[in-house]
Amino acid sequence: MAKTAMSKYPLLAVIGITALSIAACGSSTTGSPTTSSKAGGTTSASSSSAPTSGAPSAQGKDRVSGLIASVSGTTIQVTQQSGTAAVAYSPSTSISEVTAAQLTDVTPGSCVAVRPAGGGQNGGTVTARTVWISPATNGQCRPPRGRGGVSGIVSSVNGNTIVASATDSSGNASQTNIQVSDNTTYAKRAVANSQAIAVGKCVAARGAKDTGGTLQATAINLRPANNGTCPQPNGQHHHQGG
Repeated sequence: MAKTAMSKYPLLAVIGITALSIAACGSSTTGSPTTSSKAGGTTSASSSSAPTSGAPSAQGKDRVSGLIASVSGTTIQVTQQSGTAAVAYSPSTSISEVTAAQLTDVTPGSCVAVRPAGGGQNGGTVTARTVWISPATNGQCRPPRGRGGVSGIVSSVNGNTIVASATDSSGNASQTNIQVSDNTTYAKRAVANSQAIAVGKCVAARGAKDTGGTLQATAINLRPANNGTCPQPNGQHHHQGG
């Protein structure tokens, strides 16, 4: 029977492996700022509008990722490897969160992205090392990223076998049996709201920086930190306080 939970280290490994992160299957809905206490005990969100320091730049998408150091109103201070950055969100910002999962979270109609174990795919069967679960968008799942991976929409779950209409990294579509075991780890991405934005979590945000340098976020993805550290784009981890 597949394991029912993951330790922090396997969860971070899944998150790092699926650098799909924000772009993983499906899209999240709008998270509206609310007046509520934040985890971490030091800050709270309010209903005030996000501060701006001039119009956002028109130079494509900017990104900020790191550990949430503080939250004030609708502005997040993020500790990155290169220093602190400000991220502002609004009612139009989509918010999602990655959390630990288990086999029972894999349901028909959901998307799975699989990193194979060992030799990868063998005919129509793949043995899963990691399974990333996310909602489908209009009945569709994004293609896999990285060599050897498969992703697709789940048709059924029979014991330790997930049956999916899958596409491999070469774009080949097929009905695939995904075998899981006690060594398989899981993570899921789900829609969240602004109440999930809390000190001590990792955040990856994208949007456009305004003239004051604040990232006006169009999308925010949250995930747990490991002992105060967050994975960085270069594969290193950054700790709260430097």
